Amino acid sequence: TMGGGAGISVHGHFRIATENTLFAMPECGLGLFTDVGATHFLTHEVEYELGVYMALTGARIKAGTLVEVGLATHFIPSHQLEQLESRLSDVSWGARDPD
Repeated sequence: TMGGGAGISVHGHFRIATENTLFAMPECGLGLFTDVGATHFLTHEVEYELGVYMALTGARIKAGTLVEVGLATHFIPSHQLEQLESRLSDVSWGARDPD
């Protein structure tokens, strides 16, 4: 996820990363500023001052680091994505659990 897609995806309850995931704010590498949403999550939501580093340098972050700092909530190997999609389609979203 890069750029504007990052600003949208970081607000989800489930943020899945695979071994192929690469997270970046490439506009920073061009000398531009991030949008207001990215500026907030890079400076308030990311641990270890990594967000400030990313905002200043445009660094790209891989899946393991994303999970470690909280930008991804789960790591799923890419060969298991189809199984995950199938299991998620069986979830009753918005329904209350029986007591």
